[in-house]
Amino acid sequence: MVILLLAIFIQNSTIIKLEDYYCGEGVIFDKSVKYPFVESDYKVGYTPTINDIKKTETYLFNNYYEYETNVLDSFNLDKSKFKKKFKNPLNVKKKFLKYNRQYTGFIDKSNDTIIYIGLLNFENKKLANKNFEGWKENIFFGFDGFYQKNQKAYLYNMSKNKFVYKLDR
Repeated sequence: MVILLLAIFIQNSTIIKLEDYYCGEGVIFDKSVKYPFVESDYKVGYTPTINDIKKTETYLFNNYYEYETNVLDSFNLDKSKFKKKFKNPLNVKKKFLKYNRQYTGFIDKSNDTIIYIGLLNFENKKLANKNFEGWKENIFFGFDGFYQKNQKAYLYNMSKNKFVYKLDR
């Protein structure tokens, strides 16, 4: 029974390493994995390709500063405190270099392809392995404390080449 479950998990995800983008591991969940977040415009699952992942990573590096300051601005928070060094994609890459990645995707009701990228901080491997146990088998999202400091998640609309802001929905 355990062997069968393991085989199912392995078939639903692919472990990748993209050394040009980060030094850890990534996992691509295929379209058969149930997307765990409530999305009002979710239509059908989508399995991201390596090219999709590279495009998403590049977009994240190039647009991280804009995304984060837009989020702060939407809550009327002082965006001037967000470090301007993150306008430089190399600084963003360095910030997330030791984060492992989770990728999944879906097609929305407008037929846009949406890629989810979850970033899990593995700089302290012992602590990360404890708190992110099972991250290669399950899309992981925690709240508060450790998770608030060591986890980020973004939705990228590949069709429109832009981030998805939850407030836009």
